[in-house]
Amino acid sequence: MKIKTKDVNGITVLDVSGEMYGGPENMELVNVVSELAKEKKLDLLINLSSVKWISSTGLGILVSARSRFAKEGGTMKLCHPNDRVLGILQVTRLNMIFDVFPTEAEALASFKK
Repeated sequence: MKIKTKDVNGITVLDVSGEMYGGPENMELVNVVSELAKEKKLDLLINLSSVKWISSTGLGILVSARSRFAKEGGTMKLCHPNDRVLGILQVTRLNMIFDVFPTEAEALASFKK
């Protein structure tokens, strides 16, 4: 898994790519999110457009990242999951916990509301 960080009008966007199976390299996401929270960058969007697959461990990493971020008062949203990843979020009902948007533009606009 690879993570690229960018800022869009004060919102941090993490472009995640690859497969989220778990393991030490995937814990990098939790570390990045924790650092953003410490820096008080509390509007976060994770773009999943390049994530091919996510396992139960990968889902746990997303939940853990969200929990750490929320403790600091942050808002974390997801966008652009492919059909497989969206299906996994729906089956596990995590789409009820995360705000999930079909596009990055729609997700970014939701922070202004």
